[in-house]
Amino acid sequence: MKIDKEKIMTIEGVCEYTKLAKSTIYKKISENQIPHHKIGSRTLFMVDELDRWIRNDGSMEDTIPEIRF
Repeated sequence: MKIDKEKIMTIEGVCEYTKLAKSTIYKKISENQIPHHKIGSRTLFMVDELDRWIRNDGSMEDTIPEIRF
C-alpha cells in the first residue's frame, strides 16, 4: 500500500490542523488519547485517522450509529 506523504503530519502540523497547543498534543500522545505512530524517535500522524478522531469528538473508538426500529 502506498501512502501519500501529504497525508502524514508531524506534531507541528497537527497543532496547526487542530488548533491545539503542542503541550496538549504531547499530553494526548502520552495518555494514548490521539491516534499516532512512533517511528524511532519521530511521532507521525495520519490525516485520515485525525479526521476520524475529530469526528468522534476526540474518541479513539469508532462510534457505531444506533439502529432504531
